Amino acid sequence: MPADVFGSGAYVEVDGTGVRAGYKFELPALRIGVFTLSNVSLAAELRIPFDGTPVSFRFSVAEREHPFNVTVSLLGGGGYFSMEVDTTGPRRIEGAIEFGGAAALDIGVASGGVSIMAGIRFTLEKGRAKEGDEPATPDDVSLTGYLRCSGFLCVLGIVTVSVEFSLELRYEKHGHQSVVRGRGTLTVSVRIAFFSKSVTLELERSFSGAPGDPSFADCVPLEPYWREFCEAYAPQPHG
Repeated sequence: MPADVFGSGAYVEVDGTGVRAGYKFELPALRIGVFTLSNVSLAAELRIPFDGTPVSFRFSVAEREHPFNVTVSLLGGGGYFSMEVDTTGPRRIEGAIEFGGAAALDIGVASGGVSIMAGIRFTLEKGRAKEGDEPATPDDVSLTGYLRCSGFLCVLGIVTVSVEFSLELRYEKHGHQSVVRGRGTLTVSVRIAFFSKSVTLELERSFSGAPGDPSFADCVPLEPYWREFCEAYAPQPHG
């Protein structure tokens, strides 16, 4: 197929690190009544490194920087998905899906709009086994839920006020270490003629988990507390 029919088409890149060969194409936008599907792209890539690392293959539906979009009247959403595997198994899996709604208003002297989106994003990256003197790297897992709200109002094309609020809750696990992070961001922008000002407020909190829950032996040492613990629950003889 010609390279410019659907997107960039086939490609082959060779440098000092290895060979990258793949094919990427974009589907045309589909519009049926109030339903619209756009920005859908499919890509497959094969990587052959020269440093002895395993050969890998990557497949993706859209990309994080350019997710696909689906709209039905005032409701819409989008997302992406990618997976990378090599000769040892899955290496990295990443994806996201979001949904929400948007509305706009234009009454001549003033116009504005508001949108609310919520979504989930996940990432799984496998660690590498120990190679020679190099230590093994643990698996990385990330699961994020977020809410994003934004709105703007423009009066006579002179005064524009926009507000964006985002709230994110993320769970991360690196080997046996886990942490939960919460982050909130509020951005207010004001533009009057040629003057503009933007203010951003951020708040972030994190809660780290322990490497592992303590065992019963850690909480109750065998000596001398184990015997006292048993005698406390053992039936006492009468008489």
